[in-house]
Amino acid sequence: MKKTAIFANTPLVSVIQQALASMSRGKKLLVAVSGGADSVALLHLLLEAGFKNLIIAHFNHRLRGRASAADASFVNRLALKHSLHFELGSGDVSELAREQKLSLETAAREMRYSFLANVARKHRCRSLVLAHHADDQVETCLFQFLRGSGAAGLAGMKTCSQRNIQGIMLDLHRPLLSIPKQQLLDYLKERKLRHREDASNSVADASRNKLRLKIIPLIEELFGSAFRGSIVRNAAIFSDEDELLSDLALPMALREELPVKILRELHPALCRRTIHAWLKNRGILEPGFAEVERTVSLLDLQGAAKINLPGNLHARRRAGVLFIE
Repeated sequence: MKKTAIFANTPLVSVIQQALASMSRGKKLLVAVSGGADSVALLHLLLEAGFKNLIIAHFNHRLRGRASAADASFVNRLALKHSLHFELGSGDVSELAREQKLSLETAAREMRYSFLANVARKHRCRSLVLAHHADDQVETCLFQFLRGSGAAGLAGMKTCSQRNIQGIMLDLHRPLLSIPKQQLLDYLKERKLRHREDASNSVADASRNKLRLKIIPLIEELFGSAFRGSIVRNAAIFSDEDELLSDLALPMALREELPVKILRELHPALCRRTIHAWLKNRGILEPGFAEVERTVSLLDLQGAAKINLPGNLHARRRAGVLFIE
């Protein structure tokens, strides 16, 4: 009992409790657990914080052969150890990437979120808890800046947000977003908690891996580690500004079709924000500057009436409205 009391007062547990303060301890939560350090730490912190009604969801991307299967077995045993419900999904990410001409990262994310949405529907649970941390936020902000995603991209991930996936509106919670990964690793080491290592994270081939393994260490070498905190603080500022624009754009962005006449009359910043939110609501994951600008080009009545979007989707102008097909 004494040891549990000490753990319950650790700063990380306090972070979880504060981030999820609006939720009762008995609320059903869907937790995405890969088996890696971040998600294993998240799971144990949720348990220490008193959240017991957890559904553990693991998606096998089939990208690392036996290692992927071993990850799934590890997470299953973890769920059994704590008497938690376990949901396993799997899919051929490589095949989807080839069929829809997506990067492996994008294909994996689409299949994973589709799986999570199905689990949420099955269990009537709309609250999804994710293990993104401060280092992920730095990567995301830099990645979005390089993609030209504007203020919305520079705002990075939000502690609380919503995402419409296949008609299921999920409430996404990222309670560790202010916590550096090293602090999570220290937490696991202190408590002697095992986790899985994904060897593919150490290979600088995917875009995010290049940022994590090459670009960010170089920036840290040249400017010191304080830059990470600066990016996270800037993300918080951009997030407030993003929220204001999002509130203005949301009513129209929720429509299935966008009226061209009204969009043409909006301030360019609000027009772009409306289209960005609309693309996300219509199933385009993380639309960047290129996707938004191509869609904006449809407002030119003398220009093309159809543009390509990721995932073999298209935006089209017809009869005074924009729609996705």
